Amino acid sequence: MPAGRSVAVLGRLRHGDVVDARVRVLDRVEVENPYVGCGTTRDRSARRYLDRTRHRAGMVTAAVVRAFRSIGWGWGGAWSGSTKDYMHFSSTGH
Repeated sequence: MPAGRSVAVLGRLRHGDVVDARVRVLDRVEVENPYVGCGTTRDRSARRYLDRTRHRAGMVTAAVVRAFRSIGWGWGGAWSGSTKDYMHFSSTGH
């Protein structure tokens, strides 16, 4: 895949009701939309993306979130509490 191109990776492939939005650069999944547990991430390079108030290239945008919400899907970045999954969208909201 060419650098900077987005790719949607289906989770729960048999059901097709989960999408993880990822950006690949040089065949490496980037860290702009990390999974966050207890307010932090294991990937040190992703820590600068925990502050979601400043949008940077590769981060899931409000337009993407609105598009999924318009079809009834939930976003992992909107989960309550300190666990977030910023690349995660699902039909069930989980």
